[in-house]
Amino acid sequence: MRILLLFFLCIWIVGFLLPGISSINNSLFDFLLVKIYSTVCHQESAKCISIGNSSMLVCARCAGIYFGALISGLTTLIFSVHSISRRVLILALIPLAIDVLFTFTGIYTYSQRLAFITGLSFGGILYLVIISEFENLFSKKLFIINE
Repeated sequence: MRILLLFFLCIWIVGFLLPGISSINNSLFDFLLVKIYSTVCHQESAKCISIGNSSMLVCARCAGIYFGALISGLTTLIFSVHSISRRVLILALIPLAIDVLFTFTGIYTYSQRLAFITGLSFGGILYLVIISEFENLFSKKLFIINE
């Protein structure tokens, strides 16, 4: 289960990195990628991290969330993770929410670095919650089947 989820996460990450790491210049392909990632991110160019002459197809915060999930996913291949409380997820969401609120209200200006870091911590915890929920769900189903 962990490997399968990690595999799909890697494909997703490569997809939003493609404009910066690939020399493929296909208008239809580019259009489709932009449309796919626009369903999960606003894609404001000023908030997207640039790679060479291209920008990622997600903003710095979303990229942080996905890379945080990737780091957690790789970590769970080595270390076992037991149930993660949803309260921890809320605690990880607080810095991200404060950053969004302070930027939106003009208390401070947007920082790609801060957005990426708050996304990174939230994404890492989010992945752990998701994987623990999946594993709890499947272990309960297997327990019921084996009875």
